[in-house]
Amino acid sequence: MAGSDLQSAFERLDRAITAVEAETGHRRALLEEREKLYAEVARLSTDRAHLAQLLDSARAETRAMEAANQAVSQRLLDVMENIRTVLAGDSTAGGPAGSQGAAG
Repeated sequence: MAGSDLQSAFERLDRAITAVEAETGHRRALLEEREKLYAEVARLSTDRAHLAQLLDSARAETRAMEAANQAVSQRLLDVMENIRTVLAGDSTAGGPAGSQGAAG
């Protein structure tokens, strides 16, 4: 009986060791996965910061382009108004012939 009890104890010990090894392997895998996730979060944070800088730069460029567009639009309006004024002056001076006579 003592041999049978000893054999049974060895089998229980073997199962316990196997269970501990399995749990250790599982926890090691979880730790490795956690480290990968931490690395991914760090990478995403870096990407986010870079994208935020790009967005700020793009917004600044957009504001500059909008200001330039507004300036060009105003210049075009001024030119069109000058052309209307010149054309209105020509029509009161007798049209193209009148303006040529005044110039020549």
